[in-house]
Amino acid sequence: MKKKIIAALIGSSALFASPAFAYCDSCVTGAVERMHLGVVQTIETTSSQIAALLQAINTNLSNVGTKVSDSIAETGNKQREMAIEIQRKAEKERIERTTQLPVDPCASSGSNYVSTAMSGSASRSSSYRRGGGGSAPSSTVLAKKLNDPTPTTEGTRKQTYAIHAERYCNVVENKLGYAGCSMSNMPDGDSNIDSLLIGAGRPGKEPDLTFSKEQEEAGRAYASLAVDPHGPEHLSKAEAATEQGRLYIAMQKAYQSNMSAAEKPAFDAIAARVPFAGSKKLIEELKKAEGAAKYFDATASKQAKDTGTMSLAELQDFEAGRRFRNPYWMIAMGAEADPTKLQRELIMMQAFTNEMLYQQLRRQEQQDIRLGLILASLTRSEMAPRLEAQRARVAAAK
Repeated sequence: MKKKIIAALIGSSALFASPAFAYCDSCVTGAVERMHLGVVQTIETTSSQIAALLQAINTNLSNVGTKVSDSIAETGNKQREMAIEIQRKAEKERIERTTQLPVDPCASSGSNYVSTAMSGSASRSSSYRRGGGGSAPSSTVLAKKLNDPTPTTEGTRKQTYAIHAERYCNVVENKLGYAGCSMSNMPDGDSNIDSLLIGAGRPGKEPDLTFSKEQEEAGRAYASLAVDPHGPEHLSKAEAATEQGRLYIAMQKAYQSNMSAAEKPAFDAIAARVPFAGSKKLIEELKKAEGAAKYFDATASKQAKDTGTMSLAELQDFEAGRRFRNPYWMIAMGAEADPTKLQRELIMMQAFTNEMLYQQLRRQEQQDIRLGLILASLTRSEMAPRLEAQRARVAAAK
């Protein structure tokens, strides 16, 4: 068996070693090489195409990425700009809302009318001087006492009684049946301090800081009776032309200079309680603010409500009370959380306080003048007789 196998192998070897078989081997090799070359070329061509395709895909992806990136960046910029603009507008509206004054300044203060009121009050007070041309009283007898030449002491006393009997008799005097007396709505209006401070009227009346025409006249009657009930009699033209008459007038003027200081506080008090020009417009504007309108309706004097006008004294009282004494303001401030509005309220309150302190300074100035006059009067009372006596001794020693 082994021998047969070996013989077959030897025969096969001889066959492969023959020239014919060698030719076939060359053909196969060439075919394989050509096939290999074709495959390589196909692979290279395909690789090139794939590479070009990948490059195109990469380029497209890059372009798409750039466009997407640009679009995202642009959208982000627009959103940021929009957010900034919204924030800017919101901040502007917040600042305007918290810092702007009310449409109507009277919603916070009546200060723009104070100057007019004070000027009018000062002018009216000055007009109350004898012969000052002030508002003429409706009472003929009162007008005569205030503006005509001063009569004798007896004459002034008759005027005083006539004024009292005409309008100011009290209940007791009516019961006693005093001549000329009748029931009055202002008993003792010519002789009670209430006529200067809260307005003449029946006992127990509510205070009036704005006077009616009748209350103004009652105040003037009181001032005349309280300060200088029997002033120095005026001389006739013939008497004033004499030497003694001129000396009398000199003494009369010295007397009047002191009396003018004494009567001014009363005149100022009355004038401050008389309606001033423009007060009707002030009240109309005050009522545009809900809190101020409610406080006015609750506290205004009868005269202010009936006529729609107010005095300097009532305006000052209103400004002092429109916050602390006003429950509507308390409620509003209790619910207010905006620090800017709260600070504004504090500033306005401080401004009003400063104005009141200044007015107090002006009144103190007048008080100092009166104290000086009192000191001068005391000095004259003490020193003048001594000086006159010493002057007489000097004259006698000549």
